[in-house]
Amino acid sequence: MTDGTVLGKKVEYVTTYTPSLLVTLPRSEQRQSLGISEGEIPFRGMDLWNCYDFTWLNGKGKPEVAVAQFQVPCNSANVIEAKSLKLYLVSFCQTKFARRAEVKETLESDLTVAVHAPVSVNLSAPDHAQHVGIGVLTGQCIDNLDVDIDDYYWNPDYLEITSNVTVKAALYTNLLKTVCPITGQPDFGSILIQYNGRGIGQEGLLKYIISYREHPEYNEQVVERIFMDILNRCQPDRLTVYARYARRGGIDINPFRSLDDSYPPEVRLWRQ
Repeated sequence: MTDGTVLGKKVEYVTTYTPSLLVTLPRSEQRQSLGISEGEIPFRGMDLWNCYDFTWLNGKGKPEVAVAQFQVPCNSANVIEAKSLKLYLVSFCQTKFARRAEVKETLESDLTVAVHAPVSVNLSAPDHAQHVGIGVLTGQCIDNLDVDIDDYYWNPDYLEITSNVTVKAALYTNLLKTVCPITGQPDFGSILIQYNGRGIGQEGLLKYIISYREHPEYNEQVVERIFMDILNRCQPDRLTVYARYARRGGIDINPFRSLDDSYPPEVRLWRQ
């Protein structure tokens, strides 16, 4: 693996298999800022990466294509920098593999070594991706709430309990936007928040999500910050936070964090 970020830098594309193109970022530094100690992670989950521009050559030199999905456990020591992942995947373009299974095994091996945790890889045919179609998150959309706000930097003070009655809620919004801390480019997404506990004010929750609009942080870190803010300030009995980010550079990143051993629903949204 290379040292240092490649985000925002001009790079040469390599089209023969080069695993050293992968760049990793440690999870620990950001988690420390959230009060999360190493070895005491309060949530479970994974990061789902969907890579739509993936191709290689079979043993006869004929191109093969697939949608590659990676499941990176949230207890991994590192995450992969998105641009470096794209460069790494491009390096498969002119590389021959005798079997499709060999491609899958190579991806799993390289990514597992990079993040220091087992990474699961699935290669889907384009027909399967088209069959899945465009879906929606399950729950109540809060986008139509009429709120006044001019605060666009992370502000957890908007989160508040408005009812002491225990509820089971699933709320989502398509208004999530953050910015890449390196390039300043926008990251658009939809986010689902499921919880059991005292009622969280919906207008305050929407304002809280909107307050990330100019907040510079990576996708995985944003979801963990949202999870910890709700957990610490609202103290729900159960909590799941699931974001589906817009595709950028042929890749979408979908972090899932939960107090339970649940699995994220497979849904492709309108931005993806």
